[in-house]
Amino acid sequence: MTSLVLRPLCFNSLHKKGLLMTSMFFLLSTGAWMSAALVLRSKNPVHSVFYLVLTFLHASGLLVLLGLEFFALLLLLVYIGALAIMFLFVVMLLDIPATELMAHQRGAYPVAGLLFVTLVISLVGLLWQPVETSPLVTPLWPVVQGGPLGLEFPETSWQTAAMSHSALAQLGVALYGVHVDLLLLASLLLLVAMIGAVALTLTRRVHAPLHDVFAQQSVDYQKVVSLVQQSTQAKTFT
Repeated sequence: MTSLVLRPLCFNSLHKKGLLMTSMFFLLSTGAWMSAALVLRSKNPVHSVFYLVLTFLHASGLLVLLGLEFFALLLLLVYIGALAIMFLFVVMLLDIPATELMAHQRGAYPVAGLLFVTLVISLVGLLWQPVETSPLVTPLWPVVQGGPLGLEFPETSWQTAAMSHSALAQLGVALYGVHVDLLLLASLLLLVAMIGAVALTLTRRVHAPLHDVFAQQSVDYQKVVSLVQQSTQAKTFT
């Protein structure tokens, strides 16, 4: 009897918890999308950095909902505590004019739109048909695995790894073992960003004609004035 009474109560509590999690997920996702759009649309670079911090906060909230508290804390400490503050100081030190920023943004909008459309099409394709059964990808697997590179894709049982290792150990195995190529690609992207930051801080040398200061200071100014007066008088007589 008690089990029959407690069963609907447990179901109602789980249902309410699921609705709360779903509503929180959609709320944080909408906030992340809106703040990311404001990063691109803001004309003031300082405001863009603040909107970027807001995007990171929403992303950390999503990670907490997924049960990844370590990654949420890492996102708060690294991206907000270090990178966002560094971006803010760099933007304030460079003091780039708004007109120059708008001139560079005009050419970036078509590229950003093309990348966004490509991402949406790829996501829709993945939801419509998985990669393993796609007729476009399936014929390429023998070519890639048996080609000149000889690439091999190891199959990792993540359920077994989750039962035998901790969360940090799983992260280490995934980063430095299975997906080490993606880690190297991310390091190359960081290298490109570092080179771009150094290129922005370099000042351009202005090519101006050289002046002989000693010759300018040793000029007889009375003689120069008399010559100018003589030339003006000659022009008036002619």
